[in-house]
Amino acid sequence: MRLLIASILSVLAFTPSYATQTSVGDLICTLSETGERGVTPPSQTRAMFCTFKPAGGGPEERYSGEIKSVGSHSELSGKLVLIWAVMGPPDRKLQPGLLEQTYVGQTDADDADEPPTMLVGERDDSYGLRLSTNGKAESGTITVVILKVQSIPT
Repeated sequence: MRLLIASILSVLAFTPSYATQTSVGDLICTLSETGERGVTPPSQTRAMFCTFKPAGGGPEERYSGEIKSVGSHSELSGKLVLIWAVMGPPDRKLQPGLLEQTYVGQTDADDADEPPTMLVGERDDSYGLRLSTNGKAESGTITVVILKVQSIPT
């Protein structure tokens, strides 16, 4: 019995912080019409400009950055608008500029061969981005998003 309880506690202790997140707002990004293409591996990088709208109201923040898609089927063509659910801890107060960091693809531990289900912050992994699919870009091909704050209302 003690072994069972210890096993359960050890699993709970290593649950990733992004597993207990809720939507704290929306990030709406407009991608530039063209970008750089990489060959090995096949990839594409595009500049973007974003607006973060906190859930429940509050001042909007503006970000610039870039998005990178990797894979043979990665295609971010034309002028796109991507909408991301910003996931974070439900009990933490949103700080100005909190989205300024690099986000990388995170796969489920049970299926490492599947594309990323969420992009998780490298500096603060309690925040992540989950793409709201719009039919024009596959969320699984987007592997990196870099955000830099442009303006924070006072």
